[in-house]
Amino acid sequence: MQYWNQNNFTGLKSIGKKYSAIPVYKLFGEYCLKKEEGLKKIAVATLKDFVSESKIKSQKEQRIIAEELSSLGFYNRDVHQLLAFPLVKYLKEVLNQWTIDDPANLIPYKWLGYISGDISCYKKALKLDPKDDICISRIAQSYINEIDYQTHHLSESKLLGDFKNAKLILSKSKSLIDRLSSDEMKSTILLEYEYYQKLLESWDKYSKIETKQSFPDWCASRGKEYNFWSIIYYEK
Repeated sequence: MQYWNQNNFTGLKSIGKKYSAIPVYKLFGEYCLKKEEGLKKIAVATLKDFVSESKIKSQKEQRIIAEELSSLGFYNRDVHQLLAFPLVKYLKEVLNQWTIDDPANLIPYKWLGYISGDISCYKKALKLDPKDDICISRIAQSYINEIDYQTHHLSESKLLGDFKNAKLILSKSKSLIDRLSSDEMKSTILLEYEYYQKLLESWDKYSKIETKQSFPDWCASRGKEYNFWSIIYYEK
C-alpha cells in the first residue's frame, strides 16, 4: 500500500476517507475523520482502540502497519496531528523492536528516524543503503538546521559558535544534497542551502570590517535580504 503514501492529500478528511475504507486501518481512518470534525475526545479514544487492536496482530502485520503509517506521516508532514501521541508511542515500540530483531534491515531504522526524530537512526539506515533519498535528505536537513540555530542571533550581529565549523557543517549538507536522486527533494533543500551559504558569506565579509552598523543594517544597505529572527528576552 505504499503507493498511497505519496498522494497529495488535502488534510485529515481525505486521509480518513482513504484509510477508513481499509479494514486493517478502519479505526485509524475514523480517528482522522473525527479529529477533522473537532471531536477530540472521541478521536483520541478511537485512536487508542486502533492501537489496542493493532497490538494483538502478528509481528509481521504490526511491522506492515508501522511502515505504512510512518511513511504516511512522512509524506504528509503538513497535516496537523495526523500521528498523535498514542500512535507515535506505539510506532516507536514496533520500530525499535524491529531494529533489534533485524539490525541489517534499512526500513525500521529509517522510519524510527522519522518517528523519533533521532538523526542517528537515519545515519544507521544510510549505512545499509547509501542511496536512500529519505535518509540522505533528513541528515542534510539536520545539518542545515544546525546552521539555522547558529545564525539565529545574527539579528544582534552575533554568530553562535565558530564560523569555520559552520562552513564545514554546511559543506557536509551540500555533499549529501548532491547525492539525492529525487529532483523534488534536491531542489527544496538546495534552496535552503543556498540561502545559508549566502548568509554566511555576508557574515564573513561583515566580521572582517570595522563598522558601527548592525549586521542586518549592513546587509540591507547592500541590497542583501535575509530573514532575521526576532529575539525576545524575558526578565527572570
